Amino acid sequence: MASNPITFIAAAGDLSLPDDELESTAIPGAEPLDLDKLPQGVVSGTTLIDFSNVASAPVRAGVSLAMLFASRLATKATPASADEDQWLAAYTSNLSALGFALSGSGIVSSRFKKTGLKVHEAIIPFLTMAFGGAAVGPIILAGLKNLKDMDKGSPWITLFDRESRRFNLTEMHFAAVSSDATETHIRYAIARLSVASDTTQILFFKITDATASFESSTTTMTANNSLLAVMEPDLRLKLGEMTRSFILDAKL
Repeated sequence: MASNPITFIAAAGDLSLPDDELESTAIPGAEPLDLDKLPQGVVSGTTLIDFSNVASAPVRAGVSLAMLFASRLATKATPASADEDQWLAAYTSNLSALGFALSGSGIVSSRFKKTGLKVHEAIIPFLTMAFGGAAVGPIILAGLKNLKDMDKGSPWITLFDRESRRFNLTEMHFAAVSSDATETHIRYAIARLSVASDTTQILFFKITDATASFESSTTTMTANNSLLAVMEPDLRLKLGEMTRSFILDAKL
C-alpha cells in the first residue's frame, strides 16, 4: 500500500479499461456535470450517492471522485478469473488507501420476502434498514419509490445498470453521505442479486423465485474533510475526461 493517499493516486497509472474501447463510455443524453456544483444525487461509477445532507461542494466532489477512482482501479487490478469478493476486497482496500476509515462490514445472505416485485421496489426495505431509517439517504429512497415514473432510458439509470453488472451478478452500491465541519460520514450499502450477465435495466427486473436470493452488506465509512480537499485536484487530474462519462446527475 502507498504511504499516503497522494502517492497512492499518483502510482495508479492509466485507469482506462479494454471495455472502454469496445463500447462507448458516453451515455446518450448525458451532460457533463460541474464537479464544483454537484447535485444532491449522483451516480459515480458503480455507486448511487445521496448528498442531501452535505452542503460542501468540495466534499461532494471529493467523495464522488474517490469512489470512481477506487472502482476503476479495482476493475483494472482484478483478473478476469477473479470472483466478486476479490473485486470488492480491492475496492474497499482502495478506499482505505485514500484515507477512508471503514468499519462494520460483512456479507449477509438472505431472501426477498416477496417475489413478483421489481428490483428497485424489493430493495427499498433493505436500504431503509441499512441506512438506519428513512431520514438517511432520502434522495435514494424517494427516487427508488418513484422510479416507475421515470424514463428507463435516463442516462444515470443506464450508467448505474451498466456499472452494476459484474461476475454474472448485479452488485448495486448505494451511499448516504453526511458531513460536519471536520468529517464526512457515509452509510454504504451493497445489494447483490444473481442474474444472467446479459440482463439489462436491472432496476426494472422482476424478481422471481429463482432470483429471490441475495446478499447484502452495510459499511460505515468516515473521511476527513481536509484530506478530501487535498486529494480532490489529484483525483480530478488522474480521472480526466472519465468524469464526463462516469459521474452523472441522478435525477431523482
